[in-house]
Amino acid sequence: MGQQRAYIKDMILLLSPYQNAHEYAAQIERATRDKVQLVNTIRLAMSALRSQQFALVIADENLLESSPETSDALQQRMETSLPLIVDLACMRAEKVSRVAVATLKRREAEFEVARKQAMDELRSEMKSDLTGLLISSELALKTEKLSTTTSDKLHAVLEIAKRMQTRLTAE
Repeated sequence: MGQQRAYIKDMILLLSPYQNAHEYAAQIERATRDKVQLVNTIRLAMSALRSQQFALVIADENLLESSPETSDALQQRMETSLPLIVDLACMRAEKVSRVAVATLKRREAEFEVARKQAMDELRSEMKSDLTGLLISSELALKTEKLSTTTSDKLHAVLEIAKRMQTRLTAE
């Protein structure tokens, strides 16, 4: 049986070896209103990423640079998590939390744009298919020697297609 993964959309992983990391975690939680899991080694970060998905992974640049091989593995393990690499030795907690908020907002905006594009594309494809259905139904109704039952069913299909087209055009 495969390992079961928990998906917590609003969870942030903070990777920091510094003693004041809990202050950063608290500030990030206040600013983002998301739960922050704090780890102090790359190995613990890898373990956390194996057990659940994070919206954002904030990692200390100095720690990653000290171990390039494991930091590459960490970045591969992040999958869909947004990586935010910062120098925690130089940045105050308030600044890191502002950057985290901006990064999450940018991701939300990008997701919304992608969702809208997908919806527009789907709507366009459906309109095209509905146009084909309308034309085919109208042509079939013009066929001679159509039974009353078949004609009634084609009229029903035509009416449904027209209603669907009206709804798609209105949105």
